[in-house]
Amino acid sequence: MLPGCSRKVFKTDDDSGYDPRTRPFYVRAKALGRLVWLPPYVFYNQGVPGISCAAPVKDGTGAVRGVLSVDFDLNALSDFVSGLSVSAHSRVFLFTADGSLLAHPDHRGVGAPGARDSGKILTLADVGDPLVDAYRANLRPEYLTSATSDDFHRFEFRHADTDYLGSVTTFRVGDDLVWAVAVVAPKSDFVGDVWRTQVLALVAAALAVLAAVVLAFALANIVSRPVSALIGFMQRVGGGDLEAKAEFGGSREFRQLADALNRMIADLRDRLRLRHSLGIAMEVQQRLLPTAAPVVRGLDVAGHSTYCDETGGDYYDFLVLDKAAPNAVLVALGDVMGHGVAAALVMAGVRAVLRDRAVVAGDLADLMGRLNRLISADHGGDRFMTMHLSVIDSKTGTMRWVSAGHDPVIVYDPADGSFAEVGEGDLPLGVMDDTQYREQTSAAFPPGRVLFIGTDGVWEMPNVTGEQFGKDRLRDIIRASAAGSADSIAAAVREHLTAFRGDAKSVDDVTFVVIKMGAPIETE
Repeated sequence: MLPGCSRKVFKTDDDSGYDPRTRPFYVRAKALGRLVWLPPYVFYNQGVPGISCAAPVKDGTGAVRGVLSVDFDLNALSDFVSGLSVSAHSRVFLFTADGSLLAHPDHRGVGAPGARDSGKILTLADVGDPLVDAYRANLRPEYLTSATSDDFHRFEFRHADTDYLGSVTTFRVGDDLVWAVAVVAPKSDFVGDVWRTQVLALVAAALAVLAAVVLAFALANIVSRPVSALIGFMQRVGGGDLEAKAEFGGSREFRQLADALNRMIADLRDRLRLRHSLGIAMEVQQRLLPTAAPVVRGLDVAGHSTYCDETGGDYYDFLVLDKAAPNAVLVALGDVMGHGVAAALVMAGVRAVLRDRAVVAGDLADLMGRLNRLISADHGGDRFMTMHLSVIDSKTGTMRWVSAGHDPVIVYDPADGSFAEVGEGDLPLGVMDDTQYREQTSAAFPPGRVLFIGTDGVWEMPNVTGEQFGKDRLRDIIRASAAGSADSIAAAVREHLTAFRGDAKSVDDVTFVVIKMGAPIETE
């Protein structure tokens, strides 16, 4: 820390490339699914020979979540045996059943920090100690045979004109390794029974194993408590307890992990509350749409709307203007720019005004102007909406309409199989507050004519390759299903749209109205 509470980077360490999941201790413990002891190897990036005791950490289902490892520096073990002796001139060293050197009072593993896992684990033959070489020459292979219990052997040999007593005590380390404790001493050092050598060797081995066990339990307790707390926390969250709080204790890394998990759970709670609110909004908006087609003499009517999000900006409605003589229907269909909650609010406002004002089949241009001034005043030019308003009269077979930038009505004549588009439009709602809209009237439609009024989400629907559905496909579907009812035509359009989209994500709301003209009603 510098004056003024400023900081300065003292040292930057490069990435060593260390990945514990590729190290021998992790791979072996995970593969066997139990506690393992590894043969000697060189510690990564330290240049130090050592051994590892590793055990997998599992969750409640038995799945491996990680590996807990305790490492032992063999140089430290060499320091340990350098202080052991059974006589004035004795020598104690340790090695494995395959001859790898574990500890020698006069030898330390070579290597330098940063060497990663390069380096060689020495064998007894590499020590360069003449006394060890003589001991090894007289050591029988059967003395190192793996056994289920400690095994002790002693023998005599001569080296440099001196008679020596040698002993080897083998014992298992876990289920994987066999270690040997070797003791060499001149005969002249002993005045008592040579069996004393076995006792001292066993004591040395027991001390080494005891030190390893104590260290393993201490480190396991330090690491396993936070890991167990983490597993319990994840199980509570998985069971639906989103009020659970992560408190692991342990090292700084575990505390940072707990803070990150607590923030994640808080965000998850907020998202669930938002999703619940959107679900309610979707239910409310769906209730604003017609629940059934109106009953109008001489007309067959059907409608459909599907939103790509929980809420949308498409809108359609039917209003039978004369309940006593239901011969005409007002059809409204609109598309707010964008979709989602903001578009849904605009749609709800337009619906309220439309339902309040359209009580009689009056001037459609005046009604469209009122809607335009509403959106312009409330949204200041930031929200636009296309709108189609029409009154279809079964007595005359005509359609009076006003269009605010909406796509024309697609009209199909089954008599000659031809299509026409009716309905020029003015500016969309919300562009200019003083737009003057024009009401127009079509020629009479004979019985059997099919009118299709839709939003661009129908013909612009993409499939998984990005190709759009298009109006040509729509016309083919109308032609093929025109002999049926308006509801069957609408069902055919829905089915083909769903099949065309496939697994592609829906990107826009889909809304349309189908009207099939019947025989004109005779005027009384």
